[in-house]
Amino acid sequence: MSAIALGPLVIRADILVFLISAITGFIVLKMRLRGREESGWIMDTYVNALIIGFVVWKFSIIIFDPVRTIQNPLSLLYFTGGDKGILLGTALALLYIGIRLNKKRSWVIPLAKASLLAFVTTSFIKYILLWLLDDALGMIGVMYILFHGFFSVWVWMKYDASIRVFGSFILWYSIGSVFIPFFDQDRYAVVAGFSAVQIAFGIIAIAVLIVDMIIGKPQQHKNG
Repeated sequence: MSAIALGPLVIRADILVFLISAITGFIVLKMRLRGREESGWIMDTYVNALIIGFVVWKFSIIIFDPVRTIQNPLSLLYFTGGDKGILLGTALALLYIGIRLNKKRSWVIPLAKASLLAFVTTSFIKYILLWLLDDALGMIGVMYILFHGFFSVWVWMKYDASIRVFGSFILWYSIGSVFIPFFDQDRYAVVAGFSAVQIAFGIIAIAVLIVDMIIGKPQQHKNG
């Protein structure tokens, strides 16, 4: 992605998008968690996970391309670990969250809700920025903006609802994530016209339906 000049400072556009999106997510979480017991713990977890993910993504190039990185150390300043770095950074951030949760198991549901709110909010801002920076996104960019904007409002409004409501959110978000990419002409199909991302969200949607059916059966028997 191209670089953006901010006065005398030149910064990669993707890093700027990440920073603005992350800060927005922090602000939204801070507002929604205000006055709650778990607020401080969740905010610390959010910030630390972001730092871990960002640092690993930024500097994992030395893992994936060590020879050229050693030959040209300045590449650490200008390049990132790319998609592989994102996956590695996400995996280590999730590992960190898992370790934190092991000590605060009672806050699994509050953290899950906060994570969903942060995810859709940062994605909403990310797609706005990407759409402004990349003319090629066009209508598909607008669709992703509206999609994540809608779910950001939904999670904010339903934040205090039961976790089953959030199961419905994950289901409909996954369905939307399978449907929208069909409008992307640059989509790379892997199997039967579906991209890897579409397949992943399709599996998530099916898993949510199965879990909901398993949970719903005991309740149906009680009501019967």
